[in-house]
Amino acid sequence: MLKGKFSVLGMVAGAALALGATGAYATGVEGMMDVSHLNSAHENWAKAGKHEYYVVCTSIDDYVTQVEGPNLKETQMTAYKDSITKAGGNTCWPVWRGLVK
Repeated sequence: MLKGKFSVLGMVAGAALALGATGAYATGVEGMMDVSHLNSAHENWAKAGKHEYYVVCTSIDDYVTQVEGPNLKETQMTAYKDSITKAGGNTCWPVWRGLVK
């Protein structure tokens, strides 16, 4: 459980460093810290429901998306395929944030 939270915190810190604090807020990353609506426990990877992802991109701004599905693997692939369409290529990768409560 802690590993997932630390990875999210590391990603936020990395985004803030890469974009600068004002750049991160300008691209919509400010809402990323609120995870009160998520359960990011490892056992939720296998559960059906609405999974939330932070989609890291190189060609467009990063964004947060939610995908309904049977488990993390299936919903991550759906989020990835959606990002290919949105970004015009495979320059994005969805990072799991948690199962929506």
